Amino acid sequence: MTTVSSLRQTPSAPAVVGYVRTAAGQSPVPQINTLMRADVAEEDIYIERTNGHKTAWPERDLLLPRLRSGDTITVSRLDRLFYSVQNLIIVGTDLRNRGIRLHAVEQNIDNDTLEGRDFFGMMSVFATLHHEFVLAATNDGLAAARARGKTGGRPPRLTTEQIEQAQQLYESGIPVRKIARTFKAAPATIYRYITLKAVK
Repeated sequence: MTTVSSLRQTPSAPAVVGYVRTAAGQSPVPQINTLMRADVAEEDIYIERTNGHKTAWPERDLLLPRLRSGDTITVSRLDRLFYSVQNLIIVGTDLRNRGIRLHAVEQNIDNDTLEGRDFFGMMSVFATLHHEFVLAATNDGLAAARARGKTGGRPPRLTTEQIEQAQQLYESGIPVRKIARTFKAAPATIYRYITLKAVK
């Protein structure tokens, strides 16, 4: 199987790589065939076999930083490479800013085309609106709690709803310290809840 360490054997040439992600018990063959039909060489396809963890994709996390300007990463669909809309926006924008082409074959999305750039621009607008909605709802909830006299003393444990909101804010790219201030909690507390949620 292709390993990420083999990516830079010819550092002067732009790389065209494929990324496949499968869950336990699933065959990677359909995705591999899709990428090969899109002119990705079989030896340049990287396979991630996940174990149920939503965001624990170590092969992806090793591969993406090694890509350079001019490289291309090809996937069958965007959900193979990104675990949420927020993650798509953050990582997809980073790839584009670094000059890396992203091609989702089945959805015909390519950030190297005008249509692809428009797609990511539109998604960025929606992501910004989503951030604002989540933050506004969180602040409204905190204000309502303060109106009921729930102020002062040691901050209570986060509710299930607050944990979901904290996770959404974190996936949207908002720093943990800012999230912690929003919920009047220590950054370590936010990290703990996010980590626990990620491994469930």
